[in-house]
Amino acid sequence: MSSSQLPLVSIVTPSYNQGKFIRETINSVLLQDYTNIEMIVIDGGSTDDTLAILQEYAEADSRFRYISEPDRGQSHAINKGFARAQGAIIGWLNSDDTYLPGAIRKAVYAFLQNPGWGMVHGKCQVINEHSQAVNTFPSEHADAKRLFYTCCVCQPAAFIRSHVVKQMGGVDEKLHFCMDYELWMRIAKFHQIGFVPEFFANARVHATCKSATQWHSIGIPEVFKSLAKHYLNIPSGWVSHVSQYRGMGVIDLLKQYKTFPSNSTRITSMNRFPDLWAPPVLRVMVESDPTNPSHILLMKGSVPGPSAKTIKPFTLTAMVNGLKTKTFTIDKPIFAIEIPLDPRTHIHRVDIASSSIIAGTPPQIHKKLVGGYRADEVIPLSHDEFIVYHTFSRN
Repeated sequence: MSSSQLPLVSIVTPSYNQGKFIRETINSVLLQDYTNIEMIVIDGGSTDDTLAILQEYAEADSRFRYISEPDRGQSHAINKGFARAQGAIIGWLNSDDTYLPGAIRKAVYAFLQNPGWGMVHGKCQVINEHSQAVNTFPSEHADAKRLFYTCCVCQPAAFIRSHVVKQMGGVDEKLHFCMDYELWMRIAKFHQIGFVPEFFANARVHATCKSATQWHSIGIPEVFKSLAKHYLNIPSGWVSHVSQYRGMGVIDLLKQYKTFPSNSTRITSMNRFPDLWAPPVLRVMVESDPTNPSHILLMKGSVPGPSAKTIKPFTLTAMVNGLKTKTFTIDKPIFAIEIPLDPRTHIHRVDIASSSIIAGTPPQIHKKLVGGYRADEVIPLSHDEFIVYHTFSRN
């Protein structure tokens, strides 16, 4: 097959203030031995020397083009690049990663020899800021079952047919860390993923990259939410993996979810007292996004003070939007209740009435009646967050 008959390959590179590395990234694409390519850099408005470098390459090579404008983050930039790609095959290379010689050619020929593959990936080296190989990513054959247990695809070593990218709708822009892993999960549901056991790329790890700075704070929660969304479960291996790195309790993990801009299930108002004591009727207003509705309202409570050891049982009766939902008997000093919410409704008024009404003793609520307990944590959960909660509770 002549070079003119070979498919066009589009390489999409999201970029923001990576002037230190982006020249090496661009060279690794344009100097490939497969020439029927285009490279599209989507820059988020860099303030370092990135733009000068991009302009230099745009003037020197017609296969290279870029835009530079504010965006909504890396995932948004990737999708902007996917939308502009004209090739039959798409690669996604971040602005600090690089291809190894022959990578694009090997990927193209793997597709030509295996027309049933919707995606192909190769092996990947891990390099440092000086471009020295320091490790190898554990790449292996990927399918839906294997991706449940581990992310065995290294993103810069992956190539996808353009019609598959369009079918998937690109990456999920609500994700800021594991948008690649979540995309592999979706692709594996509908397409075969091929594996070429040769090195395709280098993934760079350095002091300021997300893998080094955001794994615990953003990466772990996003991985768990993606697994819960697509598999309705989280394997024990992931749970134990996390505990080795950070003793993150389930409530801390759920709180971390709520800090994300993409959080769709939230409390809009609550009449809990400032020091967490609940009034005789605790009212919580919950709103959610119709695309990811509320599933339950989780409340973790406690009965503090001298009565904690010899608690007198009492009940909490939950009403959702005026309808009685569930009654809970509280007979332990520390308890948790789960109040089901109708996913067809996106605004919920939850009233929790206590049968134990006493005078409040803390200074902040002196002479006020309380429901006999503290509502220490009140967290609305979507379905995927509920799965995360139960997974950690079991473990």
